[in-house]
Amino acid sequence: MKKMIYILAATLGLCCMDCRSMMAQELQVQESVVREQEHVTKPSKAGGLKTKTLSQNQVKLSWKKSAGASAYKVYKRYPGSKYKLVHATTKTSCVIPIRTDRTYRFMVVPYVKKNDKTVKGQADTIVYRLNRVTISAAGDCTFGSDSRYNQKFISMYDSQKDPAYFLRKVKPIFETDDVTIVNFEGTLTNANDRAIKKFTFKGREEFVQILKTGSVEVVNMANNHTYDYKQVGFEDTVRVLKKNNIPYCIDPTIAYKQVDGTRVAFLGYNALGSNATKEKIKSGIQKAKKDGADLIVVSFHWGIEGDHYPTNLQKDFGHYAIDQGADLVLGHHPHVLQGVEQYKDSYIVYSLGNFCFGGNSNPSDKDTMIYRQSFYVDNNGKKLDDSKARIIPCSLSGHTGYNDFQPCPLGGSAKKTLLERIRRFSSGMHVTIDEKGMIN
Repeated sequence: MKKMIYILAATLGLCCMDCRSMMAQELQVQESVVREQEHVTKPSKAGGLKTKTLSQNQVKLSWKKSAGASAYKVYKRYPGSKYKLVHATTKTSCVIPIRTDRTYRFMVVPYVKKNDKTVKGQADTIVYRLNRVTISAAGDCTFGSDSRYNQKFISMYDSQKDPAYFLRKVKPIFETDDVTIVNFEGTLTNANDRAIKKFTFKGREEFVQILKTGSVEVVNMANNHTYDYKQVGFEDTVRVLKKNNIPYCIDPTIAYKQVDGTRVAFLGYNALGSNATKEKIKSGIQKAKKDGADLIVVSFHWGIEGDHYPTNLQKDFGHYAIDQGADLVLGHHPHVLQGVEQYKDSYIVYSLGNFCFGGNSNPSDKDTMIYRQSFYVDNNGKKLDDSKARIIPCSLSGHTGYNDFQPCPLGGSAKKTLLERIRRFSSGMHVTIDEKGMIN
Protein backbone atom coordinates (compact mmCIF):
# COMPACT_ATOMS: atom_id res chain seq x y z
CA MET A 1 0.00 0.00 0.00
CA LYS A 2 2.76 2.36 0.95
CA LYS A 3 4.56 1.43 -2.24
CA MET A 4 1.54 2.37 -4.27
CA ILE A 5 1.24 5.64 -2.44
CA TYR A 6 4.89 6.42 -3.13
CA ILE A 7 4.44 5.62 -6.80
CA LEU A 8 1.33 7.82 -7.01
CA ALA A 9 3.06 10.71 -5.26
CA ALA A 10 6.06 10.46 -7.53
CA THR A 11 3.84 10.43 -10.57
CA LEU A 12 1.95 13.48 -9.36
CA GLY A 13 5.25 15.24 -8.66
CA LEU A 14 6.50 14.58 -12.17
CA CYS A 15 3.24 15.87 -13.57
CA CYS A 16 3.58 19.08 -11.57
CA MET A 17 7.15 19.47 -12.73
CA ASP A 18 6.03 19.01 -16.34
CA CYS A 19 3.31 21.61 -15.83
CA ARG A 20 5.75 24.06 -14.31
CA SER A 21 8.19 23.50 -17.16
CA MET A 22 5.50 24.01 -19.77
CA MET A 23 4.30 27.19 -18.12
CA ALA A 24 7.85 28.52 -17.95
CA GLN A 25 8.37 27.78 -21.63
CA GLU A 26 5.11 29.51 -22.50
CA LEU A 27 6.15 32.52 -20.43
CA GLN A 28 9.49 32.68 -22.23
CA VAL A 29 7.73 32.57 -25.59
CA GLN A 30 5.32 35.31 -24.54
CA GLU A 31 8.20 37.49 -23.30
CA SER A 32 10.06 36.89 -26.56
CA VAL A 33 7.03 37.95 -28.57
CA VAL A 34 6.68 41.10 -26.47
CA ARG A 35 10.37 41.90 -26.97
CA GLU A 36 10.03 41.38 -30.69
CA GLN A 37 7.01 43.65 -30.73
CA GLU A 38 8.88 46.31 -28.77
CA HIS A 39 12.07 46.19 -30.92
CA VAL A 40 12.04 48.57 -33.92
CA THR A 41 14.88 48.56 -36.44
CA LYS A 42 16.57 51.96 -36.88
CA PRO A 43 16.12 53.35 -40.43
CA SER A 44 19.14 53.95 -42.59
CA LYS A 45 20.33 57.48 -43.47
CA ALA A 46 18.21 59.50 -45.89
CA GLY A 47 21.08 60.16 -48.29
CA GLY A 48 21.33 61.81 -51.69
CA LEU A 49 19.59 65.01 -50.62
CA LYS A 50 19.27 67.42 -53.58
CA THR A 51 17.59 70.74 -54.33
CA LYS A 52 15.87 71.97 -57.49
CA THR A 53 14.72 75.57 -57.82
CA LEU A 54 11.15 75.74 -59.10
CA SER A 55 10.47 79.47 -58.85
CA GLN A 56 11.44 82.60 -56.98
CA ASN A 57 9.58 81.29 -53.92
CA GLN A 58 9.73 77.49 -54.13
CA VAL A 59 12.42 74.83 -54.02
CA LYS A 60 11.96 71.07 -54.40
CA LEU A 61 13.88 68.73 -52.10
CA SER A 62 14.44 65.09 -53.04
CA TRP A 63 16.37 62.24 -51.43
CA LYS A 64 16.95 58.50 -51.64
CA LYS A 65 14.59 56.07 -49.93
CA SER A 66 15.75 55.13 -46.46
CA ALA A 67 15.68 51.39 -45.66
CA GLY A 68 13.33 50.76 -42.77
CA ALA A 69 11.79 54.25 -42.80
CA SER A 70 8.05 54.70 -42.94
CA ALA A 71 8.12 58.50 -43.24
CA TYR A 72 10.35 61.58 -43.23
CA LYS A 73 10.42 64.88 -41.41
CA VAL A 74 11.84 67.94 -43.15
CA TYR A 75 13.29 70.86 -41.20
CA LYS A 76 14.74 74.20 -42.29
CA ARG A 77 16.74 76.94 -40.66
CA TYR A 78 18.49 80.13 -41.72
CA PRO A 79 21.02 82.39 -39.96
CA GLY A 80 19.62 83.60 -36.66
CA SER A 81 16.98 80.88 -36.40
CA LYS A 82 16.64 77.32 -35.11
CA TYR A 83 15.57 74.27 -37.07
CA LYS A 84 11.83 74.29 -37.65
CA LEU A 85 9.69 71.38 -38.85
CA VAL A 86 8.18 72.44 -42.17
CA HIS A 87 6.99 69.18 -43.71
CA ALA A 88 6.25 65.52 -42.93
CA THR A 89 5.77 63.01 -45.74
CA THR A 90 5.88 59.35 -46.70
CA LYS A 91 7.35 60.31 -50.09
CA THR A 92 10.97 61.01 -50.99
CA SER A 93 10.43 64.60 -52.11
CA CYS A 94 8.60 67.75 -51.12
CA VAL A 95 8.25 71.41 -52.11
CA ILE A 96 9.30 74.07 -49.60
CA PRO A 97 8.53 77.83 -49.71
CA ILE A 98 11.60 80.09 -49.73
CA ARG A 99 12.70 83.70 -50.00
CA THR A 100 15.40 85.03 -52.28
CA ASP A 101 18.73 86.24 -50.86
CA ARG A 102 18.49 84.02 -47.80
CA THR A 103 20.75 81.06 -47.02
CA TYR A 104 18.89 77.97 -45.82
CA ARG A 105 20.01 74.68 -44.34
CA PHE A 106 17.51 71.88 -44.91
CA MET A 107 17.51 68.65 -42.88
CA VAL A 108 15.65 65.43 -43.70
CA VAL A 109 15.15 62.90 -40.88
CA PRO A 110 13.90 59.36 -41.70
CA TYR A 111 11.85 57.64 -39.02
CA VAL A 112 9.67 54.62 -38.32
CA LYS A 113 6.79 54.47 -35.88
CA LYS A 114 5.56 51.20 -34.41
CA ASN A 115 3.45 50.48 -31.36
CA ASP A 116 3.55 54.14 -30.36
CA LYS A 117 7.33 54.09 -30.50
CA THR A 118 9.29 56.31 -32.92
CA VAL A 119 12.84 55.54 -33.99
CA LYS A 120 14.76 58.08 -36.06
CA GLY A 121 17.53 57.40 -38.55
CA GLN A 122 20.54 59.56 -39.32
CA ALA A 123 19.64 62.91 -40.85
CA ASP A 124 20.97 64.36 -44.12
CA THR A 125 21.46 68.12 -44.57
CA ILE A 126 22.05 70.51 -47.47
CA VAL A 127 22.68 74.24 -47.87
CA TYR A 128 20.59 76.21 -50.37
CA ARG A 129 20.40 79.82 -51.52
CA LEU A 130 18.61 81.61 -54.35
CA ASN A 131 20.29 84.90 -55.22
CA ARG A 132 18.57 87.78 -56.91
CA VAL A 133 21.21 89.64 -58.92
CA THR A 134 20.07 93.03 -60.22
CA ILE A 135 22.07 94.73 -62.96
CA SER A 136 21.54 98.28 -64.19
CA ALA A 137 23.00 99.41 -67.51
CA ALA A 138 23.32 102.91 -68.94
CA GLY A 139 24.77 104.35 -72.11
CA ASP A 140 27.70 106.50 -73.18
CA CYS A 141 29.54 108.31 -70.40
CA THR A 142 32.17 110.80 -71.55
CA PHE A 143 33.75 112.62 -68.62
CA GLY A 144 35.53 115.44 -70.39
CA SER A 145 35.36 116.84 -73.90
CA ASP A 146 37.27 117.62 -77.07
CA SER A 147 39.07 120.89 -76.40
CA ARG A 148 38.92 121.81 -80.10
CA TYR A 149 35.14 122.26 -79.77
CA ASN A 150 34.28 123.16 -76.18
CA GLN A 151 35.23 122.66 -72.54
CA LYS A 152 31.73 122.83 -71.08
CA PHE A 153 31.84 119.53 -69.18
CA ILE A 154 35.08 120.52 -67.49
CA SER A 155 33.68 123.96 -66.72
CA MET A 156 30.62 122.34 -65.14
CA TYR A 157 32.84 120.09 -63.03
CA ASP A 158 34.88 123.04 -61.80
CA SER A 159 31.82 125.16 -61.04
CA GLN A 160 30.04 122.40 -59.14
CA LYS A 161 33.14 121.41 -57.17
CA ASP A 162 31.42 118.08 -56.48
CA PRO A 163 31.78 114.93 -58.62
CA ALA A 164 28.51 113.60 -57.16
CA TYR A 165 26.60 116.29 -59.08
CA PHE A 166 26.65 114.41 -62.40
CA LEU A 167 24.89 111.18 -61.40
CA ARG A 168 23.03 112.53 -58.38
CA LYS A 169 19.55 112.11 -59.88
CA VAL A 170 20.10 108.50 -60.98
CA LYS A 171 22.15 107.34 -58.01
CA PRO A 172 19.02 106.26 -56.08
CA ILE A 173 18.48 103.74 -58.89
CA PHE A 174 22.10 102.65 -59.18
CA GLU A 175 22.70 102.20 -55.46
CA THR A 176 19.74 99.82 -55.08
CA ASP A 177 21.08 97.31 -57.62
CA ASP A 178 23.98 94.88 -57.29
CA VAL A 179 26.02 96.07 -60.25
CA THR A 180 25.78 99.15 -62.49
CA ILE A 181 27.65 99.14 -65.80
CA VAL A 182 28.11 102.06 -68.23
CA ASN A 183 29.93 102.51 -71.52
CA PHE A 184 32.97 104.61 -70.63
CA GLU A 185 33.64 106.51 -73.84
CA GLY A 186 36.84 108.51 -73.57
CA THR A 187 40.03 108.71 -71.53
CA LEU A 188 41.27 109.95 -68.18
CA THR A 189 44.75 111.21 -68.97
CA ASN A 190 47.14 114.16 -69.09
CA ALA A 191 48.49 113.03 -72.47
CA ASN A 192 48.44 115.55 -75.31
CA ASP A 193 49.27 113.34 -78.28
CA ARG A 194 45.82 112.80 -79.70
CA ALA A 195 44.76 110.38 -82.44
CA ILE A 196 43.99 111.79 -85.86
CA LYS A 197 40.20 111.71 -85.90
CA LYS A 198 37.20 114.03 -85.76
CA PHE A 199 36.56 113.74 -82.01
CA THR A 200 39.02 112.90 -79.26
CA PHE A 201 37.77 112.93 -75.68
CA LYS A 202 39.71 113.21 -72.46
CA GLY A 203 39.14 114.24 -68.87
CA ARG A 204 41.16 114.63 -65.71
CA GLU A 205 42.03 111.61 -63.58
CA GLU A 206 39.94 112.96 -60.72
CA PHE A 207 36.81 112.54 -62.88
CA VAL A 208 36.84 108.88 -61.90
CA GLN A 209 35.13 110.06 -58.71
CA ILE A 210 31.98 110.63 -60.77
CA LEU A 211 31.73 106.85 -61.13
CA LYS A 212 32.46 106.16 -57.48
CA THR A 213 30.10 108.76 -56.04
CA GLY A 214 27.42 107.71 -58.55
CA SER A 215 27.49 104.00 -57.57
CA VAL A 216 28.85 102.70 -60.88
CA GLU A 217 30.77 99.46 -60.35
CA VAL A 218 31.85 98.31 -63.84
CA VAL A 219 32.69 100.08 -67.11
CA ASN A 220 32.90 98.87 -70.69
CA MET A 221 35.93 100.27 -72.51
CA ALA A 222 35.44 98.46 -75.81
CA ASN A 223 34.61 101.45 -77.99
CA ASN A 224 36.05 103.79 -80.60
CA HIS A 225 37.27 106.43 -78.12
CA THR A 226 39.38 104.21 -75.87
CA TYR A 227 42.54 105.10 -77.79
CA ASP A 228 41.75 108.79 -78.45
CA TYR A 229 45.09 109.61 -76.84
CA LYS A 230 46.77 106.51 -78.15
CA GLN A 231 48.33 103.82 -75.99
CA VAL A 232 49.41 106.25 -73.29
CA GLY A 233 45.86 107.55 -72.84
CA PHE A 234 44.52 104.01 -72.63
CA GLU A 235 47.09 102.92 -70.08
CA ASP A 236 46.50 106.04 -67.97
CA THR A 237 42.75 105.33 -67.92
CA VAL A 238 43.27 101.68 -66.97
CA ARG A 239 45.64 102.71 -64.19
CA VAL A 240 43.11 105.17 -62.75
CA LEU A 241 40.30 102.60 -62.88
CA LYS A 242 42.42 99.94 -61.19
CA LYS A 243 43.55 102.38 -58.52
CA ASN A 244 39.90 103.06 -57.71
CA ASN A 245 38.85 99.39 -57.82
CA ILE A 246 36.55 99.77 -60.82
CA PRO A 247 36.70 96.68 -63.05
CA TYR A 248 36.65 97.28 -66.81
CA CYS A 249 35.98 95.05 -69.79
CA ILE A 250 37.55 95.20 -73.22
CA ASP A 251 38.48 92.09 -75.16
CA PRO A 252 40.34 90.07 -73.94
CA THR A 253 39.99 91.55 -70.43
CA ILE A 254 36.90 90.30 -68.58
CA ALA A 255 35.50 92.13 -65.56
CA TYR A 256 34.14 89.98 -62.73
CA LYS A 257 31.86 90.87 -59.84
CA GLN A 258 30.83 88.57 -57.00
CA VAL A 259 27.27 89.00 -55.74
CA ASP A 260 26.54 86.84 -52.66
CA GLY A 261 28.18 83.78 -54.19
CA THR A 262 27.02 84.44 -57.77
CA ARG A 263 29.87 85.24 -60.15
CA VAL A 264 29.02 87.75 -62.88
CA ALA A 265 31.26 88.22 -65.93
CA PHE A 266 31.28 91.34 -68.11
CA LEU A 267 32.79 91.14 -71.61
CA GLY A 268 33.26 93.98 -74.09
CA TYR A 269 33.80 94.01 -77.88
CA ASN A 270 34.28 96.88 -80.29
CA ALA A 271 32.39 95.62 -83.34
CA LEU A 272 33.21 98.62 -85.52
CA GLY A 273 35.41 97.56 -88.42
CA SER A 274 37.04 94.16 -87.94
CA ASN A 275 37.84 94.46 -84.23
CA ALA A 276 35.29 91.84 -83.14
CA THR A 277 34.87 88.35 -84.61
CA LYS A 278 32.71 85.41 -83.71
CA GLU A 279 35.83 83.48 -82.79
CA LYS A 280 36.76 86.15 -80.23
CA ILE A 281 33.22 86.26 -78.87
CA LYS A 282 33.09 82.49 -78.49
CA SER A 283 36.54 82.38 -76.91
CA GLY A 284 35.68 85.10 -74.39
CA ILE A 285 32.41 83.49 -73.31
CA GLN A 286 34.10 80.10 -72.97
CA LYS A 287 36.79 81.67 -70.78
CA ALA A 288 34.14 83.29 -68.58
CA LYS A 289 32.43 79.93 -68.14
CA LYS A 290 35.75 78.25 -67.35
CA ASP A 291 36.39 80.93 -64.72
CA GLY A 292 33.13 79.97 -63.01
CA ALA A 293 30.80 82.72 -64.22
CA ASP A 294 27.15 82.10 -63.36
CA LEU A 295 25.95 85.12 -65.37
CA ILE A 296 27.53 86.54 -68.52
CA VAL A 297 26.89 90.09 -69.79
CA VAL A 298 28.33 91.07 -73.17
CA SER A 299 28.67 94.70 -74.33
CA PHE A 300 29.07 95.60 -78.01
CA HIS A 301 30.06 98.87 -79.63
CA TRP A 302 28.22 98.66 -82.94
CA GLY A 303 25.56 100.10 -85.23
CA ILE A 304 25.13 103.38 -87.12
CA GLU A 305 25.25 106.75 -85.39
CA GLY A 306 21.84 108.37 -85.23
CA ASP A 307 19.97 105.26 -86.42
CA HIS A 308 17.23 103.88 -84.18
CA TYR A 309 17.17 100.38 -85.69
CA PRO A 310 19.85 97.68 -85.53
CA THR A 311 21.84 96.51 -88.53
CA ASN A 312 22.08 92.89 -89.61
CA LEU A 313 25.54 92.71 -88.04
CA GLN A 314 24.14 93.83 -84.68
CA LYS A 315 21.46 91.15 -84.83
CA ASP A 316 23.93 88.50 -85.96
CA PHE A 317 26.47 89.23 -83.22
CA GLY A 318 23.77 89.63 -80.55
CA HIS A 319 22.16 86.31 -81.40
CA TYR A 320 25.54 84.58 -81.63
CA ALA A 321 26.61 85.80 -78.19
CA ILE A 322 23.44 84.38 -76.65
CA ASP A 323 23.88 81.12 -78.56
CA GLN A 324 27.31 80.84 -76.95
CA GLY A 325 25.96 81.43 -73.44
CA ALA A 326 25.51 85.17 -72.84
CA ASP A 327 22.63 86.01 -70.50
CA LEU A 328 22.35 89.67 -71.53
CA VAL A 329 23.66 91.70 -74.48
CA LEU A 330 24.12 95.48 -74.25
CA GLY A 331 24.78 97.84 -77.17
CA HIS A 332 26.35 101.28 -77.64
CA HIS A 333 27.61 103.70 -80.32
CA PRO A 334 24.53 105.04 -82.18
CA HIS A 335 24.23 107.85 -79.53
CA VAL A 336 20.45 107.34 -79.68
CA LEU A 337 18.15 104.68 -78.33
CA GLN A 338 17.38 101.47 -80.20
CA GLY A 339 14.95 98.68 -79.42
CA VAL A 340 15.05 95.68 -77.12
CA GLU A 341 14.77 92.16 -78.50
CA GLN A 342 14.05 88.89 -76.78
CA TYR A 343 16.09 86.12 -78.33
CA LYS A 344 15.55 82.68 -76.81
CA ASP A 345 15.42 83.37 -73.04
CA SER A 346 17.66 86.46 -73.08
CA TYR A 347 17.43 90.13 -74.02
CA ILE A 348 19.45 92.25 -76.43
CA VAL A 349 19.44 95.99 -75.74
CA TYR A 350 20.65 97.26 -79.11
CA SER A 351 21.57 100.79 -78.02
CA LEU A 352 21.36 102.57 -74.68
CA GLY A 353 22.11 105.96 -76.25
CA ASN A 354 24.05 108.77 -74.54
CA PHE A 355 23.93 109.14 -70.79
CA CYS A 356 26.33 111.42 -68.94
CA PHE A 357 27.84 112.64 -72.18
CA GLY A 358 30.39 115.44 -72.20
CA GLY A 359 31.03 114.97 -75.89
CA ASN A 360 28.07 117.13 -76.95
CA SER A 361 26.96 120.31 -75.19
CA ASN A 362 23.46 120.19 -76.65
CA PRO A 363 22.38 116.91 -78.31
CA SER A 364 19.21 117.27 -80.37
CA ASP A 365 17.94 113.92 -79.01
CA LYS A 366 18.22 113.87 -75.23
CA ASP A 367 16.22 110.68 -74.71
CA THR A 368 18.04 107.94 -72.85
CA MET A 369 17.22 105.16 -70.42
CA ILE A 370 18.45 102.85 -67.73
CA TYR A 371 17.97 99.18 -68.47
CA ARG A 372 17.51 97.13 -65.31
CA GLN A 373 17.22 93.37 -65.01
CA SER A 374 17.05 90.98 -62.07
CA PHE A 375 18.37 87.45 -62.52
CA TYR A 376 17.66 84.56 -60.16
CA VAL A 377 20.53 82.14 -59.66
CA ASP A 378 20.76 79.38 -57.04
CA ASN A 379 23.93 78.13 -55.37
CA ASN A 380 24.15 75.32 -57.94
CA GLY A 381 24.42 77.88 -60.75
CA LYS A 382 20.92 77.20 -62.07
CA LYS A 383 19.20 80.28 -63.54
CA LEU A 384 15.46 80.76 -63.55
CA ASP A 385 13.79 81.70 -66.82
CA ASP A 386 11.50 84.24 -65.14
CA SER A 387 14.02 87.08 -64.80
CA LYS A 388 12.55 90.57 -64.51
CA ALA A 389 13.56 93.33 -66.95
CA ARG A 390 12.57 96.98 -66.94
CA ILE A 391 13.20 100.19 -68.85
CA ILE A 392 13.53 103.37 -66.81
CA PRO A 393 13.02 106.33 -69.20
CA CYS A 394 15.46 109.20 -68.65
CA SER A 395 16.73 112.40 -70.19
CA LEU A 396 20.47 113.00 -70.39
CA SER A 397 19.86 116.57 -69.19
CA GLY A 398 17.51 118.35 -66.84
CA HIS A 399 17.11 121.11 -69.41
CA THR A 400 15.69 120.94 -72.92
CA GLY A 401 17.84 123.75 -74.35
CA TYR A 402 21.29 122.54 -73.31
CA ASN A 403 23.18 119.67 -71.72
CA ASP A 404 23.69 120.06 -67.98
CA PHE A 405 25.41 116.64 -67.93
CA GLN A 406 23.05 115.42 -65.22
CA PRO A 407 20.84 112.55 -66.49
CA CYS A 408 17.50 112.28 -64.73
CA PRO A 409 14.51 109.90 -64.70
CA LEU A 410 11.41 111.04 -66.54
CA GLY A 411 7.84 111.08 -65.28
CA GLY A 412 4.37 111.89 -66.50
CA SER A 413 3.79 112.51 -70.19
CA ALA A 414 7.53 112.61 -70.99
CA LYS A 415 7.94 109.11 -69.61
CA LYS A 416 4.90 107.87 -71.50
CA THR A 417 6.15 109.39 -74.77
CA LEU A 418 9.60 107.85 -74.43
CA LEU A 419 8.21 104.39 -73.65
CA GLU A 420 6.08 104.65 -76.77
CA ARG A 421 9.20 105.47 -78.81
CA ILE A 422 11.01 102.41 -77.44
CA ARG A 423 7.99 100.22 -78.21
CA ARG A 424 8.16 101.47 -81.78
CA PHE A 425 11.91 100.80 -82.00
CA SER A 426 11.26 97.30 -80.57
CA SER A 427 8.51 96.37 -83.02
CA GLY A 428 8.86 92.79 -84.24
CA MET A 429 11.43 91.96 -81.55
CA HIS A 430 9.18 89.65 -79.49
CA VAL A 431 8.73 91.95 -76.50
CA THR A 432 5.92 93.95 -74.96
CA ILE A 433 6.61 96.96 -72.75
CA ASP A 434 3.91 98.06 -70.33
CA GLU A 435 3.18 101.53 -68.98
CA LYS A 436 5.63 100.99 -66.12
CA GLY A 437 8.43 100.01 -68.46
CA MET A 438 8.31 96.32 -67.54
CA ILE A 439 9.41 94.05 -70.40
CA ASN A 440 7.54 90.83 -71.08
